[in-house]
Amino acid sequence: MYCSNCGTELPLNSFFCNKCGFKVVTTCNTAASETILMKGLCNRVKSPLFVQNGNAILTNQRFIYLKHSLAKTIAIGAFINLTEGSYDFDIPLSNISNIEDGRQGISKTIIINTKNGERYNFYVTNREEWKIKIQNALAELIK
Repeated sequence: MYCSNCGTELPLNSFFCNKCGFKVVTTCNTAASETILMKGLCNRVKSPLFVQNGNAILTNQRFIYLKHSLAKTIAIGAFINLTEGSYDFDIPLSNISNIEDGRQGISKTIIINTKNGERYNFYVTNREEWKIKIQNALAELIK
């Protein structure tokens, strides 16, 4: 089970998140069956000149983005990638229409398109593995 506010894994039968204090909302269908499929370094490409450092968690139900604040990045520099980051947003897999290849300079990225027209561009390590995991998770939803 994971906190819907910050994405932190929670002990079974928790009422509040140990990290952010958010009240845990449990439903039989979602909280008990959410599992992590992949997690790792993930930088959000917000524009050609602005890339936000962070991490991502892919579960069987959503893609969670955890960002690093600019102040924290400046304070600890390159070591920022050793920290997880703070919850920024998540995209339910049921809201993803498709994923496509993108670019940021010479780097290849993954673009997640949502059913409501939003586009999210991410640079991730192991890009091909992320693509396959996301596509497989989307295929499982259809079954």
